[in-house]
Parts: sequence; C-alpha cells; structure tokens
Amino acid sequence: MFTRKLTCLALLMALILGLIQPTGEARLVSLKEQSKKLELELDGQRVFVVIDGSLNISQSDLLAYVRSAALAVGKVYGQIPVKRTVIRVEATDGDSVGFATSTYNDDEDYGLIEIAIGRDTSRETLDQSWTLTHELLHLGFPIVEHSKRWLAEGIATYEEPIGRLRLGMIRAEDLWGDLLLHAPEGLPQPGGRGLNNSSSWGRIYWGGALYCLLADIEIRQKTGNRYGLEHALRGIASSGGTARSNWTASQALAAGDKAVSLDVLASLYQKMAYDSYSVDLAQLWRQLGIKKTAAGIVFDNSAPLAKIRQAIETGQ
Repeated sequence: MFTRKLTCLALLMALILGLIQPTGEARLVSLKEQSKKLELELDGQRVFVVIDGSLNISQSDLLAYVRSAALAVGKVYGQIPVKRTVIRVEATDGDSVGFATSTYNDDEDYGLIEIAIGRDTSRETLDQSWTLTHELLHLGFPIVEHSKRWLAEGIATYEEPIGRLRLGMIRAEDLWGDLLLHAPEGLPQPGGRGLNNSSSWGRIYWGGALYCLLADIEIRQKTGNRYGLEHALRGIASSGGTARSNWTASQALAAGDKAVSLDVLASLYQKMAYDSYSVDLAQLWRQLGIKKTAAGIVFDNSAPLAKIRQAIETGQ
C-alpha cells in the first residue's frame, strides 16, 4: 500500500544521522555500517532499519530479509530507486509478516517503509514473505492520485515475484501459478468500467498487474525481446519519476514509453483506465505456453510467446 506522508519524522532522522542515541527497546541498525554488501554497489543508495520493540529472530536474519528484498528490487530497477530509504519495523504479536505501507517523507527526503513483523517470526517465514519487496518497489513510481493507484499497485504486484524469481527466491511455477490464479480477479465484471473507476481489491491489484503483463509482452514483441517493462520503469525512475517526485501518471507513462522508444504504456492505459477492457486469459496462457495440470504448472517452450515468457523470467 502506498501513501503520501507529509509529517516530519524528526526523531527518526535524528537517530539515523547519529544526532541522538536510541534508548529502550527501539534501536537503530545502519545497513551500510553493518553490511557493506547491502549497499549493492548502488552509487550511494542507503537503507536504514529502525526496530520498534523486540524480535526473537537474530539481527543478521532480519538484515538478510531486508537485503534480499533490496536485491529483488534491483533485479527490476537495477538499484533501489531512491537515495535513502528507512524501513521501520514494528514488532507485533504473532509469527508472520503483517501489514506494510510505503510513502515518501518530503520534509526529510527519504523513502519510508513501515512494516509489522511478529515477534516469533522465523527466518524461513521471512524468506517466504513478499511484502517488503512489494513496498520497496513502490518507491520507483510517483505517488499518483487515488483513482490511478492501480498503476502503482499493479507494478508492485507484477514485478515483485519477477524480482524474487530472478534472485532465486521462488520458482517460475510460483510466478505464473499466482498469475493464473489471480488474474481473473483483475478482469472487469459485466457492465463494469475502466480501472480508474474501480475500487475492488482484485481490480486494483490484479487488474493493474494484468496491465503490466500486457505491456511487458507488447514491448518485448515490438523490440524483439531487447526491452521489457522493466526498462520502461527504469526510464521513469532515472528521469526523476520516483516516489520523491510530484509527477502525474501521464508524465510517468510518457517517460516510460520514451525509454523504450514506443507508445505502449500510454496507449494501453487509455484502453484499460477508461473502458471495460477484457482479456482472453485462456488464449494468453496458451500463447505464453503455460498450463495448469493436476501435477502443477507446466510449460510449453514451443508456444508462440514462450521466448517472451522466458525473457520475463530471466530478464535476458
């Protein structure tokens, strides 16, 4: 979930900058100081973790979770999209990863992720969690008006498993299996309207993800797999259209199209944002060479769009 926060977290930044020392259970972990690898050679991008409360997992296990999420984002954007990111972890009851939000603190100039993690959460549960990767991906796209938030949620929903797949955290069968399962929730209902006028969870998250999949396929078809959606997203971020900006959705999509020298994002947006645009999912899965069987997801590498499917998986 992505929100705009204009309040100044002065105490938090004072902790980060070392102006005061943390006391009690709240403690600061500077990822740059504790693990140079967490910088990911991203030209000064810095990630900080502030823990409110106590977790039973080790600090190294928590840092490994943050590091893998940041690396997965790097598989999509090339790097974390903003220079400074603060991850505030709230220790809660339970043994799972809970609700999280993403925002940008304009006053102090950093991306902010707030995430609830149960005190008894295990390393294995953290490794299986997609939540932090999803929220970090939000930092690469503008905080658009409410009616267009399906774009931001769709990008994060679509790219999160791709980044984690490229990192080796999940299998290709997991990526496509989730899309086969949930993509129908993103389709318009009879008499429904475009995504800009949709309020259901399925339409916002999975309708947005379906937009991303269709855009990814079209870009790859038109460029012979030279470019994909990730290259358009990198173009948006490198042009300044991150969560730090005040860009509109139209500005972001135009920048993405410019990066791949095509008119795909803006054109597809016009079709899906304002009209009840449906997709023949059965035909799409056949073209990609994806089939669900009693034994699980199987792939047909002779299908017309199989090479595009494989390129989406690997980024190559």
